Amino acid sequence: MSSKFRFYPAKSQILIRTASFLPKFIALDNSLCTLFTNDARRQLYNIFKQSGTNIKTARQLRNAIYVNFFDNL
Repeated sequence: MSSKFRFYPAKSQILIRTASFLPKFIALDNSLCTLFTNDARRQLYNIFKQSGTNIKTARQLRNAIYVNFFDNL
């Protein structure tokens, strides 16, 4: 019996991890982080926009990547 390992492509892993990190960064109450909040929101918006129409969370992004990548194998 062979086991099959499934890994997301590196680009997809980076997008998922970034989409998971940015909401936490935006929520920080640190004055230095506040300077970059608008850029973080813009980057998060662009990640979700390029990935699909109804994607609004990192979990939805991961699921969409899974469906698009692994179902096409």
